Amino acid sequence: MQKIKTSMTSKKTGSNEVATDEATEQLLWDSLKEIPFVQILKVEQRIISELGKPEIVARIKVADRERVILAEVRPNGGLRLVREAITSILKYRETYADAYGLIIAPTITPQAVRICRQEGIGYLDFSGNGHLNFDFVFISKTGRVLPSVPVAKKRRSRSWYSPRAERVTRMLLMHPQRLWTIRELANEAHVTAGQALNLKRHLARGQWLEDRKQGFQLTQPGLLLDDWAENYVLARSTERTFSSPRSVVEIEAALATVCQEQIIPYALMGFSAAMRYDPMLHSGRVSAYVLADLSKVVAALDLSEAPQKGNVSLWIPYDEGVLRGAQQFDHAKVTPPVQTYLDLIQMEPGGEKAAHHLWENFIRSDRGAMPVAA
Repeated sequence: MQKIKTSMTSKKTGSNEVATDEATEQLLWDSLKEIPFVQILKVEQRIISELGKPEIVARIKVADRERVILAEVRPNGGLRLVREAITSILKYRETYADAYGLIIAPTITPQAVRICRQEGIGYLDFSGNGHLNFDFVFISKTGRVLPSVPVAKKRRSRSWYSPRAERVTRMLLMHPQRLWTIRELANEAHVTAGQALNLKRHLARGQWLEDRKQGFQLTQPGLLLDDWAENYVLARSTERTFSSPRSVVEIEAALATVCQEQIIPYALMGFSAAMRYDPMLHSGRVSAYVLADLSKVVAALDLSEAPQKGNVSLWIPYDEGVLRGAQQFDHAKVTPPVQTYLDLIQMEPGGEKAAHHLWENFIRSDRGAMPVAA
């Protein structure tokens, strides 16, 4: 079966935003060429990014059937951006019937890979790793590394997400449009000025933060949240699981009452918090951060230790910062959207999908602002 190549000419876009570049188009072209029984009819990219339309459209022929591949290109393959790309591809399918969706990014995180496969969406990274599965086509490649990137090169150190550093990051994400001084940020994040300055310099190097005349300001809250989510470790907090014959509503009410009476800092977290932001979400267990000795709470709620099949998870947080910005819902405190998002991402089953809903409806906005507790 003869392969048909389309010419690739250079494209000038002036000051407009470029949707993709020729290297990305060539990457898809080269991947398709590796399939001996696929005839490539055309691979075309959108020179100027246009809302509501795919960035790359490839038309191929498998046996006697023509297929359309719709590709979305993202600056990183983090979970949030990949989920957004999947949402876009599903909308495009309303126009392009029976099209196959593909996501292209410099790298694709393992969590994003899992979601792509669950949704039946292909993916491809700049090293040539990828997964395509449609009709008679099945390609799955891993382990490839770009020549310019040493195999031994490791990802960013988690030291930038130590408890003290996270306090600063959390405060910036809670107030993404605010202009800060080092002293103000340090005071509100409960860290030293030196710790705030170190993280500020790190974020500036990553182009997530910029200096202004009267201070500095976060410029890429979404990308910073992505990076934090990739490095966030829920297991740093200690979980203890209990059982109770009471209903979820009764347990949560009793927990709020005892913590208020005993002056114990707490906040519902995970799905228990997400249910407050999305009333359509339901969970049969209670999850909460409790910043104190759990004995008083366990005794007051008459809980029984049940490591395997409990319906109550009480978490002793690794740092009190997880409770910053806790909001009041239905007489109970819950973790704010950013913290809830971080916790949900690592919870199975369904945590990632609930986190994405939270991002779309309570964290993301046209101006990039994120809601804050009063």
